[in-house]
Amino acid sequence: GSLQGGYVLASETCALDILGADFIREVDPGEMIVLDQTGMKSMSPFPRQLRKACIFEHIYFSKASSVVFGRSVYMSRQMFGKLLAQVSPVDADYVIPVPDSGVAAALGYSSESGIPFQLGIMRSSYVGRTFIQPTQGMRDIGVK
Repeated sequence: GSLQGGYVLASETCALDILGADFIREVDPGEMIVLDQTGMKSMSPFPRQLRKACIFEHIYFSKASSVVFGRSVYMSRQMFGKLLAQVSPVDADYVIPVPDSGVAAALGYSSESGIPFQLGIMRSSYVGRTFIQPTQGMRDIGVK
């Protein structure tokens, strides 16, 4: 991104939004970006590769307000929910998301299926992501 005549690098566009920076583009596979006093340089020290996007960036890891691989994470999640409703219809009273990454998908499922959306699971804002803790004991403590 660019900010006040300089450059900023981030793994998600939501970080640029927080800073007030403008999104320029994503870094290509095999590309190296060098920032120095003369500006930004793009190099390809490795053979160019096809982009192999990790679906979990859109399903779980990325913040819903980000654009990843050229697509809105929120819109991708909502479309996943609509597609799921088409291929796996169910008879249910409500569609209830698992916060926070499941909210947009649940809204998509609800919209496509006609089943009402309701919040039924509340996320604790005091606990971080437990799956990235280094030991099982630490993960167990985080979900109590």
